[in-house]
Amino acid sequence: MLMPALKSLRERFPAARISLLCRMGGAEKVAYAAIDQASIETLLVDERLVDNLIAISVPWVDVSPWRKHNPFSLRWPKFVWRVRRLRAQRFDLAFAGGRSDIRANLTLWLSGARRRVGYGYAGGAEFLTDIVAPDMERPHQSELSLQLLEYLGVRTVRDGWWFELSAQDRDFAAAFFRANGIDSGDLVVGVHPGSRVPTRQWSAERFADVARRLAGAFGAKVIWFSETQNAENSPVERNIVPARFPLRQFLSVLSQCHFVLCNESGPMHLAAAVGVPSIAIFGSGYPEWFRAVGDRNRIVIRRDVPCRPCNDRCVWEEPYCLRLISVEQVMQAVQETLKTVAPASSRSDLRVLA
Repeated sequence: MLMPALKSLRERFPAARISLLCRMGGAEKVAYAAIDQASIETLLVDERLVDNLIAISVPWVDVSPWRKHNPFSLRWPKFVWRVRRLRAQRFDLAFAGGRSDIRANLTLWLSGARRRVGYGYAGGAEFLTDIVAPDMERPHQSELSLQLLEYLGVRTVRDGWWFELSAQDRDFAAAFFRANGIDSGDLVVGVHPGSRVPTRQWSAERFADVARRLAGAFGAKVIWFSETQNAENSPVERNIVPARFPLRQFLSVLSQCHFVLCNESGPMHLAAAVGVPSIAIFGSGYPEWFRAVGDRNRIVIRRDVPCRPCNDRCVWEEPYCLRLISVEQVMQAVQETLKTVAPASSRSDLRVLA
């Protein structure tokens, strides 16, 4: 969700050194759960979106409420010490983008950045040099970061691929397709049933049901993406191909899919980063804040759930916001998507089946 802002920033300041501050222990889970921080840093540096990642242990993202809110925790002094060490880098400009609050604004102040741009509506305005009033009609996470750049007069970029795949990446995808009998005229659909947050997982069984219907009724070649750790078992069916890749190879194969079906997850955003439409199943989150960037993406959601958002801490014995979403509801979104993304050779069949 930061890609549009990072690309806009790089185009405005091509010679600047751009650092991305991320939470230690979580960076490898932001995009694709089994990928380590070094892989993500390499990818972002190769794309010249950033020059380096600075990992830091952030006290307020701990999953344990006691450790998270304990005022006597030694994690806070360590956090302050680590951030203050950033002063040596003498940053000229710093942003607290997204849904930032007093903690992010304090972090900017501790870093010693000469100019600190952020929002003050959730506290900490006194830590900023530039307080931006958010446009409440544009609440998406990516838009909140872009609005900070617009405040500074930076031309923002919202369209296009955020990752440019190399010839080697495309050759890897082509070789994978050939090895698995996937031809250029086939309808190719990616399915990723995982998420780093259990309460965002619709269920591998239901994804498998949709995958079988895609393969059986529409003749699709379904690539079942699993993470290299905690891998979901793929359905053993004709035309369903299991795939487990490191990050760069995952992106190369994903980029060749006509669309991807997934949860609200990192792969949903990665699909947008390589220009692939997604159908994302939302549970506890607000799609108005966190849906994939781009007009071709669809969401499936139950709007009548009163406990959303829950910050991924479900108060029920199971996440009903997801369990109430039926396979038929997802298939309806699939059929609507197929009308626009399916290869021409498949469309005559789609008109009959729709």
